[in-house]
Amino acid sequence: MAGTDDGMIWMTRTNELMWQALRLYLPPGTRLNSVRRPPQEQFDIIVKLARGNGYHFATPPHLNHESSWRGALSFIRQKGFKVAAPGRSMHQRGLAYDLVGPDLDKIETAVRKAVSDGRIKLVPGSRSAILQEPMNRCVHVEMEAGILDFEPFGVG
Repeated sequence: MAGTDDGMIWMTRTNELMWQALRLYLPPGTRLNSVRRPPQEQFDIIVKLARGNGYHFATPPHLNHESSWRGALSFIRQKGFKVAAPGRSMHQRGLAYDLVGPDLDKIETAVRKAVSDGRIKLVPGSRSAILQEPMNRCVHVEMEAGILDFEPFGVG
């Protein structure tokens, strides 16, 4: 879970290793904001963004009743937010990483460099494998693999 008040981000060991492979390339001040996100958290994001931007729900929204929140999702997308429907997010599969920092262009450039160097492998066929999200103030990256290999070195 990401974006919690206590700053916790839920990751598997695989997520942690892929984050470490990418982190080597990222500019100072870049933080990981989100990785794994269950459908309920995705739904909560939709409701919060919709309400925060003036959307009024005709009936109380409920995750299991798509008709109660589908209009809200369309509304926030029209406002420029890039948000997947619950159950359709790569976050749910643990393959999406949202990166935040002072310069999204530099973050995106660094991610593309990590890809070209073969340090991370993007999810094949994804339409949003690397996506700068100005409204969400992040760079969304969908990775399925990363490589960590270091040459031994001496200190001293």
